[in-house]
Amino acid sequence: MYRTKIDRNMWHRLEGYSFHERPLVRSIVDKLAEETGHSTDVCYILVEEYRRFMYLMGISKEPLSASPIVSLVWRLHAEDENAYYNDFCRRIIGRRIPYQQGTNDVRNDSSYERALKLYAQEFGPADVQFWPDPVFAMYTVAFGCALGLASFILAFIFWSIPLVIFGVLGVVGGFFFKWKFSSLPLHNDDREERVVERPV
Repeated sequence: MYRTKIDRNMWHRLEGYSFHERPLVRSIVDKLAEETGHSTDVCYILVEEYRRFMYLMGISKEPLSASPIVSLVWRLHAEDENAYYNDFCRRIIGRRIPYQQGTNDVRNDSSYERALKLYAQEFGPADVQFWPDPVFAMYTVAFGCALGLASFILAFIFWSIPLVIFGVLGVVGGFFFKWKFSSLPLHNDDREERVVERPV
């Protein structure tokens, strides 16, 4: 669905900005792939999520927090002070936005909740892989466990094997959906394991 941006001019400037060329000393995608171990394709998606977040920061009158993985992209960009402050903030955003380290616990962060709401208004619902929704994860597991427990109780009362099976599926399903919709890890452990196993 097409959404009209609050500040179309800023969004057009952001769309035209390359995070992979000058004045950056080194491509953010390369730095991100090296630091996290994620594939280049995933890193390109992360940079696009960061682009969206910086747009939200540019239009918001209140402070916003990035998700942990998007905050990592922000840190890598801000480390190149010339590219970030002198070029990107001044020329693209129109004002200086100091880097703020995010928190890994987004459950009680009102500025993170504001970011999710503004993201949904401007771009549609955020992908939980990059923008975890702690409420969604909590309710998914709670619903699955409640369904499973109710099925186990009914199975005990009526001595019904199908209800036992349904209960197991409810509990397993809740945890499966929590895993399925969990956020992308900051570091790709698979790559680290492969590096460790490589012969010397």
